[in-house]
Amino acid sequence: MLAEILDPGFLDVLHSAAERIRDHDEFRIIAHYDGDGTSAGIILARALLRLSKRFHLGYIKDLGPEAFKDRIEEERDLPTIVVDAGSDQLRFVPDIENIIVLDHHFYQKSSAKGLNINARDFKVDGTREACGSTMAYLMALVLDEKNSDLFPFFLSGVIADKQDIGGLRGLNNLLQEEYGSRYRKVHALNLEGENLIDALSYSTDPFFNNISGNSENTKKLLKEAGLDVTKPPLDLTEDEKRVLAGKLSYIMVKQGVGSEALKYLESDVYRFPDYGFSSKEISSIIDGNSKIGKNSVAVQYFLGDRRIKKECMDNWKIFKSKLIDYSYRSFKETFQDTNLRYFYAPESEMAGAISGLLMLYLLPQDKPVIGISVSDGIAKVSGRGTRKQVEKGLNLSVVLKNAAQSVGGNGGGHDIAAGGSIPSEKVKQFLEVANSIIREQFPSSGLNPP
Repeated sequence: MLAEILDPGFLDVLHSAAERIRDHDEFRIIAHYDGDGTSAGIILARALLRLSKRFHLGYIKDLGPEAFKDRIEEERDLPTIVVDAGSDQLRFVPDIENIIVLDHHFYQKSSAKGLNINARDFKVDGTREACGSTMAYLMALVLDEKNSDLFPFFLSGVIADKQDIGGLRGLNNLLQEEYGSRYRKVHALNLEGENLIDALSYSTDPFFNNISGNSENTKKLLKEAGLDVTKPPLDLTEDEKRVLAGKLSYIMVKQGVGSEALKYLESDVYRFPDYGFSSKEISSIIDGNSKIGKNSVAVQYFLGDRRIKKECMDNWKIFKSKLIDYSYRSFKETFQDTNLRYFYAPESEMAGAISGLLMLYLLPQDKPVIGISVSDGIAKVSGRGTRKQVEKGLNLSVVLKNAAQSVGGNGGGHDIAAGGSIPSEKVKQFLEVANSIIREQFPSSGLNPP
């Protein structure tokens, strides 16, 4: 089946990786720490378990030269699979051969000896058409087509990486069409939670100003809509969905969101009764646990330990509460520059999530936003834009990479979302360079004239 989906060269290199995996009994999996990376980690863990392979699954946040090199050299003789990161970092460990990288980010070509499998090398858009879980799912399918039942976690990563906005595209969509047909799909409001109170008061994507984080306003809204506050969002009738969608879209328009965010109010949602959650909920639970450093809790649950469901959900609520609170605070304390906005985030792991929420739902859509978190002499930076900005020339991967390197740091990622780290005393200089690069990327767009 994959032969009908993938470029022959893409399939060949995946088969080369599969042979390496079959030839060894023990592995280390290193996944990027976020929702996409952790979803990818779950896929690879399940695939290796089915092959009776031993493995250790760990996570990585700092993708800088020294941090990545140190992490790999901790067990340099152990075969390692790096997922949702690694293509750009292989140049930091050029002589180590027993590494398989499954990635989708922009990267700098190198002569590293590791096996680098990146979707972009096969004309697949790694920003919209393939993410870390896509690459892990492909690897699992090549190992054994029976791993197609790991589809929920492929979809989880796609949603976490925001590649579902406006519907799946390209390779993601081809995989959905091929392997998603066995599951029930419904068109629903893009909400998650056991009841409407939780679904709205903890909602961050979409985000509803003065409703998200406010249970009293949520109850008032639901009362006005004539809805039972205890009803699960997926159980709403068509009439109830229409009424609630009307009220929520009015709130979003009033808060000034663009068309990209409005599209996220409704989506196609898969129901996965074996796990007790919808596709959106699985993604949100994995992402929420990951963002507060509890990746292993979500992994343990979705590998079969149902005893820890409450812990999973409690962690989800902790993350959502933090993100909502931090976003309201950051919105009030956002600074303006000519071609960008920026704010200081209280936690480095939250900077990207806050940036994304502010960009889509609270800030004007005329310029990208960069979140900054300072700790121990290092400033972590995370930038977010919109698809319309990217269409007009924005490439945050270039912006953050070049601006960070100009002050002795490192960065990269996607055109629409990227991150990096810099010396904390260089933040002002970094912002000046980033501002200049963004201006050059919009020479005649009219989006943000110099």
